[in-house]
Amino acid sequence: MAYPQSQAEQPLEDFDTRPQAIERWLEELPRGSVGKTSELIFKALQNIDRQELKANDRFRVLEAMRDSVHYVTTNMNKHITGVAYPLPDKVMRIASACQTIYDTMTQGYMKVFHDMQKQNSLFVDKKNLATAVHRSIVFIEHSLLITYEVYSAFYHDYWEQLHELYQYAELHKLTDSMVHDPLVHAKFKSNIKDEYLRTLLLYLAEPYHLRPGEINEVHHHLKEWSSLCDLEMIKSESELVDRHLPVVELDSDHPPKLAINGKHTSSIENCRLLNTDKLIKTLKKQHKQLSKHRPSLAKQIGNEKISISLIRRLIESWEHTRKRRFPRQQLNYKVNVTVGLHQTHMQLMYEQHVKSTEHDKNAYSGFTQIKSGFEQIEIKSVEDEHSDVWSTVYAWANTICPKTEQQAKATSSAQNNQAKSIVDYRVKQDNWTLSNESAEGFGLIATENLTNKVQVGEIISVQRKNSNERSVGLVRWMKAKGSTGVEMGVMLLAPSAKPVGLISDDPAGGDYVIDRGLILPLMQLLNRPESLLSFSRQYKPGDVLRLNRPGEENVRIKLIKLIADNGAVCQYLFTRIENSLFESKDSVSPTSNDVDRLNDIWQNI
Repeated sequence: MAYPQSQAEQPLEDFDTRPQAIERWLEELPRGSVGKTSELIFKALQNIDRQELKANDRFRVLEAMRDSVHYVTTNMNKHITGVAYPLPDKVMRIASACQTIYDTMTQGYMKVFHDMQKQNSLFVDKKNLATAVHRSIVFIEHSLLITYEVYSAFYHDYWEQLHELYQYAELHKLTDSMVHDPLVHAKFKSNIKDEYLRTLLLYLAEPYHLRPGEINEVHHHLKEWSSLCDLEMIKSESELVDRHLPVVELDSDHPPKLAINGKHTSSIENCRLLNTDKLIKTLKKQHKQLSKHRPSLAKQIGNEKISISLIRRLIESWEHTRKRRFPRQQLNYKVNVTVGLHQTHMQLMYEQHVKSTEHDKNAYSGFTQIKSGFEQIEIKSVEDEHSDVWSTVYAWANTICPKTEQQAKATSSAQNNQAKSIVDYRVKQDNWTLSNESAEGFGLIATENLTNKVQVGEIISVQRKNSNERSVGLVRWMKAKGSTGVEMGVMLLAPSAKPVGLISDDPAGGDYVIDRGLILPLMQLLNRPESLLSFSRQYKPGDVLRLNRPGEENVRIKLIKLIADNGAVCQYLFTRIENSLFESKDSVSPTSNDVDRLNDIWQNI
C-alpha cells in the first residue's frame, strides 16, 4: 500500500522559507530514517543556498535548520568514528555527504556575514553578526574534523575563511562575544576567539598521528583547553625566533606553523603568535599527578577521561619538541607488510618453522615465486587443533594449557616423533612501497586496495625481497593518497624480532594461559636495550613471566618498567632470570641508565 508523501518528502522547487512553513516542514521529517532525513536536509540546504534572501532572513532559516542538521550529522558521524583504514566505500561516501552538509551550512552563514558587512553599521544586528561568525567557525571546525578522521588532504579554502572571520572579529572587537549553543550543552557558551583557538590547536595536535577516537577526544577536551591559550600581536621580527611559538598568518590560506629563522610570507601586522605556555604548564602538572598511578589507565581530567599517553603526546605536539635526528633516504622498494601484533607473531612463527625443517633453509624469504610476489593466503583457524603444529601452544589468546611437567614432556615427545613438514601458517600480507628510510623509521605508500585494516598506533612488520629478516615498527601517522591509496610514517622499533609465548609464572600450579609477544633486540645506535612487546594491559611491572618457544627451554624474565601503553600494545623493559633468547655478547641486563634511555621512545607515538 502506497502512502501519500509528506510535505517534507515532496520535490523541492523553491523551498518555502517562511517561519511557519519551515516549522511544519521540519516537523514532518521522517526522523525514523536517518538516511532519508539526511537526504531531505541536504537538498533543502542546497535549495536555500541558491535563493536570494536578506541577511536576517537567511540567518533565521539557518538557525531553524541547525537542530535537524545536528541530528543527521551526529548519526552520520557514528559510521565514521573508529573505522580502520582503508575506509570502506560506504563510509567514505557518508563522510563526504556529512562534510558537504557542514560546508553548505558554513557557506550560508558566510553569506550572512558578508551581507551584514555591506550594511550600514547602524542597522546591523551585532548579536546576529557575532553569532554568524561564531557559527561559521564551528561548522568549518567540524569539516576539518572529518578531514582528519578520514586522513584526507586539504582541498578547500578552510583556513582562508577561518582567518578572515577571526580578523574581522578582532578588528571589530567581537572576539570575546559569548554565543550560546544549546545543541552542544544546555548551559554551554563560547566566544569566537575560543572556537578559533580550538581549530588551531586541533591542527597543531597533529591529528594524522592520532587514531580517529583520539581525534574526537582531543577535539572534545579543547572546549576547556582553548581558553588557556592566547593570540598575541608580534612587536618585532626577533620574537618569531626567540619565542619559538606557532605563527598564524591572517591574510593567508595556511594553517598555523613555526616560523623557522623568522621566515613568513605575511606582514608583521597580519601575523599572530599562538601562546600555549599556560596550556602546556597545566597539562604537565596534570600529567605529573596522574603518572603516580598506573600509566595505562585512563584518568579523569575535569568531568571527562583521557589517557596519560595521549596527554604526553599532546604536550610534545604543542610544545614543538619533536626533532628528526637522522636524515631520510628516498627509496622505491617493494615490501611485504603484516599488520598487527597477532599477525606479525604468526608470520614470524611460520618463517622460523620453515627454517627448522629439513627443507632448504634459504628457500623462503617471504616472497612466493608464482605470478605476484605478494600472494595473499587466508589465516587458518587457530582454534582448530589440526590447523598447524603450533596450535596447541600458540593460540590467539586465553588458551588454557596443562602445567604439569609430565604432560608438557609427553606433548613435546609426541611432536618430536612426528615427521617434520612445512605447515602453511602465513597470514594476509599487502604489497607496499618503501618510499623513504632513516635509522629511526621509514615511510610506506600503498596505491591499491589493501586487504588488511590499519590504524595509527598499530604494530606492523616489513620484509624486503630476498631478506630473511622482518623489521618491526609502529604506525605514527597516516594520510590518504589519491582515491584508494594511503601513505603512512612508521617508527622503527627493531630491525628484527623473536616471537614468544608469554606465560605468567604462577608457582601455585594449575592451568595457565599463553599469550603472544615479541622480543625486540638491543639497538645500540638508538640506545635501546632489549624489550618485550605484548598486548595492552595484560601484565604490569614486577610480574614474572616465562618465555615459551617450541623446541627450547622456557626462559624466566621479570618486567621492570612499562615504557608505554598506547591502548593496543605495551612495551616493557625486563631483566632476565635466565639467559636471553638473543645469544649476543652485546646483550646485557638493563640498568637504571637503560631505563632512562627508553623514556622517550614512545613519547613520539
